[in-house]
Amino acid sequence: MILNKALEELSVAIKQHSNRFVGFGSVPLSFSSGDVTLNDWVEKLVKEQKMKGLGEFTLGSGQIPLLEPIFKAASDYMSLHIWVHTFYPLNLRDIQELFLLTQKYENVPVIYGHMGGIHWLQTIELIKDTKNAYLDISAFYTTYALSLAIKEIPQRTLFSSDFPYGDPYLNLQAVKRHTSSGEVADRVLGGNISNLLHL
Repeated sequence: MILNKALEELSVAIKQHSNRFVGFGSVPLSFSSGDVTLNDWVEKLVKEQKMKGLGEFTLGSGQIPLLEPIFKAASDYMSLHIWVHTFYPLNLRDIQELFLLTQKYENVPVIYGHMGGIHWLQTIELIKDTKNAYLDISAFYTTYALSLAIKEIPQRTLFSSDFPYGDPYLNLQAVKRHTSSGEVADRVLGGNISNLLHL
């Protein structure tokens, strides 16, 4: 019931300010593969709630396999985007398991939230070789991590600030400071996500 209320509040905000907001919808992790109820849930998110993707999923270490039914549903339903929290409590093994799912469902764009936390270097390297993987820079661990992400994967790096834990203005300035051109800055600061979500 709480989940439905949260979705309802998000949907209302999007409808009231559709020129400013898009949403990703929550999905319970209790579904099993092939569960028709999951497909109904996803269809409701897209058609009724006007969501652009699924997530953000925040899991504990060892729980990545719970996402497979979500990936299958996203793959079946117009290749919906999935957003996964990859900071603590996930460890490197969890992130590697998430990449296996990302590669298995190669038509599903997957956003790795918070740059993989302390595992930012390995996450950037894995994303470089995975065409349907994207990197959200919120909570970047060091400015070097941000700089490397922008240099290595400029077309799949997405601006974010994790407000209220991060400061949007400071993140904006950091991106501008670490980009090689205005074109790259424009991509990271909105162009990439606009292209990804077909806005």
